[in-house]
Amino acid sequence: MKTADYNTIVKEVSDRLFRYALKLTTDTESAKDLVQEAFLKLWNSRDKVTMDYAKPFLYRVLFNKMVDDKRKMKRITHMEVMPEQVGKDRVYNEEKEIIDQAFELLEDKQKQIIMLRDWDGYSYEEIAEILEINLNQVKVNLFRARKKMKIAVTSIDNNILDRKYEN
Repeated sequence: MKTADYNTIVKEVSDRLFRYALKLTTDTESAKDLVQEAFLKLWNSRDKVTMDYAKPFLYRVLFNKMVDDKRKMKRITHMEVMPEQVGKDRVYNEEKEIIDQAFELLEDKQKQIIMLRDWDGYSYEEIAEILEINLNQVKVNLFRARKKMKIAVTSIDNNILDRKYEN
């Protein structure tokens, strides 16, 4: 891959890759770090990675780095006493909160597939290539993820309604 090809990939993929990382981490700074790490690894591997393989390479590197970071943080948080976090000054609408809660119930692989398919618009074949799984696994995981989210959204929504009517 030449420098011009690398720059083209950066322009084409950086926003989508950042949104993907942000949804995985829910933290802007962590998402930026993950994207930067992915592009750095692509740059260091530019002699080995072809232009056609660059996008799947970036997504896979980013996801693997996120998993590594999560594992590392689990070890750290178990060793340290974390101060209670003060509530963040964010205002979310009810629907977004419900969807986010349902999304958090998914397994990592299901989260990835939902994000790549429904939010980024990748085809099943592209998702299979990015995640290095077969096409049937993509379809099955997507079906199960959507079903799980639908059940969770309904359940969470009903709980909210019940609490409103109790008061």
